Amino acid sequence: MTDTTRKTLVVSGVMALVGSIVGLVLGLFMVNNLSDYLTQSVAVSESALGAVEETLGVLESVSVEVDEGIGAAAASITAASDAVLTASGEFDDVADFLDGELQASIETLLDTMPAAIQTAEVIDGTLNALSFLGVDYDPEQPFDASLIAAQDALEAIPPQLTAQAEAIRALVPVSEQFAEDAAATAGAFDALRVELESSQTLIDSYRATLDQAQSVVESTSSSLSATTWLLRLIVVLMAVTGSAIAVGLITLGRSREPLVSEGFDEATDG
Repeated sequence: MTDTTRKTLVVSGVMALVGSIVGLVLGLFMVNNLSDYLTQSVAVSESALGAVEETLGVLESVSVEVDEGIGAAAASITAASDAVLTASGEFDDVADFLDGELQASIETLLDTMPAAIQTAEVIDGTLNALSFLGVDYDPEQPFDASLIAAQDALEAIPPQLTAQAEAIRALVPVSEQFAEDAAATAGAFDALRVELESSQTLIDSYRATLDQAQSVVESTSSSLSATTWLLRLIVVLMAVTGSAIAVGLITLGRSREPLVSEGFDEATDG
């Protein structure tokens, strides 16, 4: 082996040794940085998933509360609509009674009032005549005057009954419109509850996806440490292998023993 070859082997070995050491340092540095980055990424992912989990919980709670409130409101509106429809059917009967049977009865009573007033005058005159014979009769208001006052009061009732009947009949279209609007509102609430059920289904699908993502993150987090140590081991093994090769080259370059090829050349020359 020539001196030049030996020097080349030594230089190559030294460079390989230095490269192995530098590679070891840089490799471990890169692995540590990668491990820190992945650890932070996993932590951020876990935080984000936790925030999404809380948001889904809030949305689910709000959805349930809104659904319960809408269900109660729809039930109340439906009950009110049914009650108004029932009352609306009775409004006409009440109006017919007021300006029908009741008014006819009062008018019949008014027709009999003149005869009753005349009879009251006779009775009142008779009792006044008997008072001279010792009959105690001294009313604050004569009998016929009382009937006349009653007649005047009765004559004012039929127009009032007619006005009340008209007012009650005017309530019928209003109540029917209210019942129709209430039914439409209850229908809208039912449709909204259907939408809320759809959103609940969507929330459930999000939650299933979120559970899968959390499982992946947890699995990644648990395997990250083992993967990091495996990468470090690979870097160390590569450095040790490079160092062993470098030491072999240096040792071979410093060796003074002739190579087999040199001995063969000398034999050939001889």
